[in-house]
Amino acid sequence: MIADLEALAPPLIMAAAFLFGLAMFLRRQLGPRRREAEEGDEADIRGDASNADPGDATHGPSTDQHKV
Repeated sequence: MIADLEALAPPLIMAAAFLFGLAMFLRRQLGPRRREAEEGDEADIRGDASNADPGDATHGPSTDQHKV
């Protein structure tokens, strides 16, 4: 009986570590956001950023676009 439990110990330890890591990952991803993190994200995205619609008349031609 003891030999059987010794054989099962490594897989049980790995399974427990995996479940613990999964729980910590889900807690971090699905948990409430902090106020500081939200404020930093808004500062990165602006209306005049380079990801504007190239078909927009107010957007000038990009240097990486080639005419064919």
